[in-house]
Amino acid sequence: MRTDARRQKQAESLRRLTSRAYERPLMWLIMGFQAACMLLLSFKDGEVNLFSLLMSALLPLGSWAGLCLIRKWTPVDKVLYLLTMYLCSLSVIVLRAVFLSPEKAITQARYLLPGFLALLIGIGVSRLGGHWWYKFLGTAGALGALLLLVWPFAYSTSSAARSWVRLGGMQFQPSELIKAASVYVLAALFGRGKRFRQWIWGILYGAAACGILLLQRDLGALLLYFLLTVAMFYAGTGKGWLTLSALAAAGAAGGIFVRYANEISGFHYLAERISIWRDPWNSTYENARQLVQGLMSIVSGGLFGAGLGLSSARKVAVVASDYIFAAVSEEFGMVFSLSILLTYLALMLRGLLCAASARSRFHALLAFGCTFEITSQMLLIVCGNLHLLPLTGVTLPLISEGGSSLIGSMLMMGTLLGVSSLNAQDEEDGIRLLESGRRSLP
Repeated sequence: MRTDARRQKQAESLRRLTSRAYERPLMWLIMGFQAACMLLLSFKDGEVNLFSLLMSALLPLGSWAGLCLIRKWTPVDKVLYLLTMYLCSLSVIVLRAVFLSPEKAITQARYLLPGFLALLIGIGVSRLGGHWWYKFLGTAGALGALLLLVWPFAYSTSSAARSWVRLGGMQFQPSELIKAASVYVLAALFGRGKRFRQWIWGILYGAAACGILLLQRDLGALLLYFLLTVAMFYAGTGKGWLTLSALAAAGAAGGIFVRYANEISGFHYLAERISIWRDPWNSTYENARQLVQGLMSIVSGGLFGAGLGLSSARKVAVVASDYIFAAVSEEFGMVFSLSILLTYLALMLRGLLCAASARSRFHALLAFGCTFEITSQMLLIVCGNLHLLPLTGVTLPLISEGGSSLIGSMLMMGTLLGVSSLNAQDEEDGIRLLESGRRSLP
């Protein structure tokens, strides 16, 4: 009897620790922030703005309803979900605050529902398992992803990077949507084992994807895909010396490429970006104005910001996508911007925890790959805004304007949530075994 009572007490203690029931204060805090910001913006132009007033109710209610729906379906990491919805809603808030017209905010708000559906798809797909599933991802998944990356070659664009597709009046970027698919493919390929013949196909897939992006002149996405492949290769095989050799070789090749970029057809803009980054204040290039304005916008916000809707961040070129972090800094201040970085840090730590607790090698690599992709993309764009690295043209995950970026990021966050739900089910199964007496006490 004493052993049974001890077992029941330990099971209840473990259930409290693994219930993930501490999200309620965070949920109310986020919902209050969403409602307060949109209510303030409702009177930004001296008259009531119906869109802002409507979003002051829809953003918090949508976050709460989504949590209730997912919680009924599967026991995901609720804190991870709430932080994701917080960053998504911040995108709509900042776009409405910065621009005089609400069109950009309205367009971004329309992508929230497809983004949430992508989140649900990510949860459902990541919960699938079995040898047939991993084999499919390693073969048909890789071929399908590469075919979608090639798709933009059939279309012409006016940008330097030929990575956009216009279809039926809509414009999207396949490389953003395929990031999540690449994580699945690489997890399936590198999760097969440590022998050369088992992981060489993952290397070939990563090389093919990077080659396609190089031909499209989308160097920001190329860098992200390369770093993802290297990181997942190391996580899947543990071959540190080979990983360091690949990084050294890529660094040398990249240095040579940058050195002679001005002489390579189609890459003249790269030499211009490097020159601007080295000395934006005395640069003769017109595009240097963007970097200078971005830095001035960040500084103008001070510690606590110019005030919601009172900044002049809209004067920064491409502020809705490339320089959204500068807009956040000017609107809310450096203290709030630091909290955004801490939010991404929390996402990274919880993602790595999901990977460490995963039930299989495949799911561990899946969670690690999604976490690494979100974190590395955030660091590249934030460091570019702060003049620590040349601007790569990638977006700030979940916050920057763009449906392709939002849906791709939500797919990865849904994948993380799916792995966390599998971990929670494992924990609950262990607790039930402990209660039934089929698992011994330590």
